[in-house]
Amino acid sequence: MRGIFSRRRGSARRAGADPIEAFWRWWADDGEELLTEATRAGDFDAYVDVMTRRVRAIARGLEWETRTGTDAEHTLCVSSGGDASLRPVAERWYRASPPPGPRWDFVPARSAKPDMLESSITYRGRTFDLRRTRVHAAVTRAGDGFIVSVYNPGFTGQWDDEYGLCVLLLEWLLGEDDVERWVRRVDCIARDVVDSIPAAELPARVADLARTLPAPDWLLMQGTLGAGDPILVRVLRPLRWIDHPRFDLHTALRVPFDADGQGLPRPAALDDLDDLEDSLVKALGIRGMLVAAETSRGVRTLHFYSDSEDQNGRDVLDAAARAQRAVTARHALDPGWKKVRDFA
Repeated sequence: MRGIFSRRRGSARRAGADPIEAFWRWWADDGEELLTEATRAGDFDAYVDVMTRRVRAIARGLEWETRTGTDAEHTLCVSSGGDASLRPVAERWYRASPPPGPRWDFVPARSAKPDMLESSITYRGRTFDLRRTRVHAAVTRAGDGFIVSVYNPGFTGQWDDEYGLCVLLLEWLLGEDDVERWVRRVDCIARDVVDSIPAAELPARVADLARTLPAPDWLLMQGTLGAGDPILVRVLRPLRWIDHPRFDLHTALRVPFDADGQGLPRPAALDDLDDLEDSLVKALGIRGMLVAAETSRGVRTLHFYSDSEDQNGRDVLDAAARAQRAVTARHALDPGWKKVRDFA
């Protein structure tokens, strides 16, 4: 790894010229040549400030780094640094990038770099022998991820200093997105535990779990509300925002229906609800997705996610609300899918 650079977290600019478009115009005019020459020369001072300003103009908090490329000579990564609110921005930056060439390719998240665990590094003024790192990986109760405890003999229990290194180690082992996908909690431990494993074995443990999980499908759940009213919930499993990083806009579409005495739809109303749902999913296409549906007390709430910068996706749902007076659509930015976390 040749450089990692970041700024404090914040939000993307939404006014004025598109900063992502401006970045790639600069890249085509001057940036690629500047970064190529400076990287080949190992002259960080020649480009760090310039690149940091350009990336910061897209969104405060984005991180960037250069690496030796796999197919190209170099790789440029612009990363959210684990911040869910910035991951869609990094994805848009990547999707707007030019095709990879012989000199540069581009990625929107740090890829795994397990060879880093074969070295010693200096982190916040202290040296750590990463070859001695061990982890304890406990499968969560839901069976869809891990609680990972990270141990290194250099840890002192000063977690404010060492937690960031634990996360960085996991990103080197799994890649940034797979840390979000599979790791539910990260703990730093100052004493090793009996059933820990060498850190290098963690990717295989994750791959084994992934192979056991069923293909994405709908799960139907039934329960009761506080007053005893029944509620039906249909939810897509696995429910992972990281698999759809551009979809940061949550839309709750509330659809009243003709209900029976329990507040559930009568047969004719159920057909109408299903027809509406099917038509919306078809109209959205690849612009968005339905992830959950709640049915109770005479209302079905459909939970959709789409790209907040794609007005056409939002328009599909707004049109459905305008077509029926009682239907309402409520939109909210939700890049980590917190609105549906209870269903996960």
